[in-house]
Amino acid sequence: MKKKLTLLSILLLVLTVQISHAQEKTISGTVFESEGPLPGANILVKGTSNGTQTDFDGKFTLPDVNSSDIIVISYVGYKTLEIPVGTQTTITATLEADNTLDEIVIVGFGSRTKELSTSAVSTVTGKDIENLVPSTSLDNALQGKAAGVQVVGANGRPGQTAFVQIRGIGSLSASTTPLYVVDGVPIDANDVNNINPNDIENFSILKDAATVSLYGSRGANGVVLITTKKGKSGEAKISFNSSIGYSQRIPDPFDLFDAAGKLEIERQFAELGVTAAQSLPGATSSPEELAELIALDTDWEQELLRQGFIQNNSLSISGGDDKLNYFLSLAYSKNTGVIDRIDGFERTSLRLNTSYQAKKWLKVNTNISLSRNTSDLPRDRNNVQNPFRALYDYNPYEPLFLRDADGNIEVDENGDNVFNPTSTGFPIARALQTEPEDNRNFLIIGSLGADIKLSDNFSNNFLVGATSNRFNRTNRSLAGGVLQGFVGDANFPGTQTDNASVDLRYNVTNTFSYKDTYNGVHNLQADFLLEYIERIFTSQFSTSRGFPSPDIPFQDVATEAQTAGSNEARNRLFSQGLFLTYDYDRKYVVSGSIRRDTSTRFSPNNQEGYFWSGSAAWNISNEDFLADNSTISNLRLRASLGTAGNQAIGDFQFLDLAGFSTFNGNPALIPFGLGNPNIQWEAQRTLDIGVEWGLFNNRLNGVVDFFQRNSDELLLPRPLSLTQGDQNNSITTNVGEIENQGLEVSLNYDIIRNSAIKFSVGGNISFQLNNEVVSLLDGADIINGNTILREGEELNTFFLPRYAGVNPANGAPLYLDQNDAITDNFSADFQTLLDGKSPAPDIQGGFYTDFSWKGFSVRSDWAFQSGNYILNFQRQQGVAIGNIDSNLRTEALNFWRQPGDTNVLPSPLFQATADQTSTRFLEKGDFLRLRSLTLAYSLPSSFTENLFISSLRIYGTGQNILTVSGFEGDPEVGIGSAETSAPGAAGFVAGAFNLFSYPQTRSYTFGVEVGF
Repeated sequence: MKKKLTLLSILLLVLTVQISHAQEKTISGTVFESEGPLPGANILVKGTSNGTQTDFDGKFTLPDVNSSDIIVISYVGYKTLEIPVGTQTTITATLEADNTLDEIVIVGFGSRTKELSTSAVSTVTGKDIENLVPSTSLDNALQGKAAGVQVVGANGRPGQTAFVQIRGIGSLSASTTPLYVVDGVPIDANDVNNINPNDIENFSILKDAATVSLYGSRGANGVVLITTKKGKSGEAKISFNSSIGYSQRIPDPFDLFDAAGKLEIERQFAELGVTAAQSLPGATSSPEELAELIALDTDWEQELLRQGFIQNNSLSISGGDDKLNYFLSLAYSKNTGVIDRIDGFERTSLRLNTSYQAKKWLKVNTNISLSRNTSDLPRDRNNVQNPFRALYDYNPYEPLFLRDADGNIEVDENGDNVFNPTSTGFPIARALQTEPEDNRNFLIIGSLGADIKLSDNFSNNFLVGATSNRFNRTNRSLAGGVLQGFVGDANFPGTQTDNASVDLRYNVTNTFSYKDTYNGVHNLQADFLLEYIERIFTSQFSTSRGFPSPDIPFQDVATEAQTAGSNEARNRLFSQGLFLTYDYDRKYVVSGSIRRDTSTRFSPNNQEGYFWSGSAAWNISNEDFLADNSTISNLRLRASLGTAGNQAIGDFQFLDLAGFSTFNGNPALIPFGLGNPNIQWEAQRTLDIGVEWGLFNNRLNGVVDFFQRNSDELLLPRPLSLTQGDQNNSITTNVGEIENQGLEVSLNYDIIRNSAIKFSVGGNISFQLNNEVVSLLDGADIINGNTILREGEELNTFFLPRYAGVNPANGAPLYLDQNDAITDNFSADFQTLLDGKSPAPDIQGGFYTDFSWKGFSVRSDWAFQSGNYILNFQRQQGVAIGNIDSNLRTEALNFWRQPGDTNVLPSPLFQATADQTSTRFLEKGDFLRLRSLTLAYSLPSSFTENLFISSLRIYGTGQNILTVSGFEGDPEVGIGSAETSAPGAAGFVAGAFNLFSYPQTRSYTFGVEVGF
């Protein structure tokens, strides 16, 4: 009997297990929206982590589903659908568009639905920038993506951050760079190139008072909020993206002389009596010698540059359940750049984002990223150490290596080819090897946050964030190297300088919130902010000379230590803020904010600043009279007015400073700078009026914004007497006001949107309506080289002598004097304000086209600007008569030769006046550039299922492959030369001139993206 009962129990257990397994099944199906299949929809078994996503055809397969389960189908912008499984094994679902504007936008210290936002926020998604991932600095990917945001590649160096301005220039001397915030942690703009672009969920660009005022003294130049990807509940998703490609310098729209042409222009100049040409080979060589030189014809672009190599690999794993979500990524990028003999830019990054629902009332979030990049840099200055100047300067009859009398390449005692010093005396190809500069950055960005739900109405968000950037630079001149012959010492061969710094920034932010609804229609939210931010910057350097071997790059082995130094700087910001939002029945929304900042950058009497904003929005489409309107999906008006500030100046400018030196061998204290205890924040007031609309189920949508921004109490250097003991003979003072007015328009239209084909177009354009200097100290002009600040005029208007062409009678260059009379004399006093001509564009923006059909897709992104002017110093150098000993542009041969000649360059006999900087070299910088073109194919699910993968996408991308411009060079100019004038330098004006900086490049990459 006992054996029978045991056997019966076993049979019942087996039957129970079989029944249990019989209840589990695989569900497959297709998800549609009104126009066709919906790819990327989330499919999840309710209350579990079992989930998947629909493929390109809207299809999905979900295993291990029980009959009692409920399938939840969701997608942003559509109503969530719940379907009981029951007996069915296939599901066909159609999601309805959610026209309640529940799209979430990030608006500073939190988020809200777009419907309840009163601010002008431009959002750029990670998908929008995925085609631009070969850009090693992700801020370059913003170009042309958002209205009112000017993004210009500072130069083409791998890893170089872009020059970004939001709604024009907001300051004349303090920084105009926007504030970057990553997951609630502020970072330095120069650290943007350490972030892996594949980690980005979206950018939120805050532009108007309703949002930038929330950041008080740091929001004057706009705010770029970067949100990184988070895990989602459901089965773990693995994504691997790998691409490889090459880059090359964008070709010049002009030609340089070859060897025969350069020798000929030397001969002609010499015959005319140009002294500098009479000793050159073109004038002194015999026919046989000329033939030998022509046979040496050298293309210096081929000798100094190369085809760059680009590689990007990114692996991510994400997933979670109803309590814990995670996102983990690892990425490696390499871009050698186009300069031969150096390594270029390399970056490795790691990120882990987690979110844990520890209690019903407590959610803990952690984000941490580690990134290390290395780069070796060429000199970016206007001298012989710049390889790009060498590219244009070196004569084409001077080969890379020296030749002996028989024409053979000379070798040294080690059998290595001897580099030709050329007529400059500086062989840059060898200097790239013997004068290495290596830069290393190790950046940590981390945050720990806690969301505490105190009750249904009260909550608290606490965040501690920090960034630590450890920077190291090693600058060497190897024994026997090129520079050793100029500045070295034979008794101490080789020199080395090491720089190291640690930039630590941390912020503690606490936001206490109240939220409630009264009578079902009155919604109120109040947030109280406390924030503390501190920066601690330490640096040190040391220099030694005399190294036994170039293979030991450590100063411990040096013969003699020369100099050393260290310093530390700290500044702190403590803030309180109150932010209020009220809406009536989701139709009428008003918001207000006030924030107080206390900054140690100013004297104790002026450390506090108050910043406020008020804004309102009317959701017209929520009104009853539009309830049955099938055409208008969304219509809303909004306006905002408020203030922000700018404290982006150096520390201690309110103090009298002193430096240490020596006098007769003894320590000495010397005056270093006069302080101004009265300096305070730059103040900014911004008005914004906007309208947003969506038509035909939001197939056509757009935004129009008008803004006016006034910047007052501008921080400018006021001249001092030479006897007052200041190294710059100036003192920082609050003086002056500027005004910006503009109009921004964004449009997007899904022209075709059905089950087979999708074709969308869209873009944005910004118009600069006014960009004016309102007031300056005592109304006095401020002349900054070739630009000027003058009351009532456009900011940084060009201030140049006016070129009037060539005298057809004698070939002399002509100019207009101060009385508008034509003269063949030249004087720097002829400088004149050129009305309407400045480096700032009048029009800028971008547009895109996006076409897809059965897995195939083609996407193009364009950027454009118009109305700006650039002083073309490179062209000036390329046709200068005084540069006859260097190579020139072929147009230099088109000079005046006989009476009556027109449309020619001045006669070489008038070098003294012809080579002068004037409007002759001022050119329009208008351009239209195909920023990227991507062709891709996503394999259908029927194929990927057999490969045991969820998705497979193959793509090819080209960047900067077409440029339309009349500019005689590359029109995308950010910095003319980093060591000549760069952001942060006194008087820097972005895009004012070009001068042999690292050129923009064209690239082609091919890759594959696999999902598991």
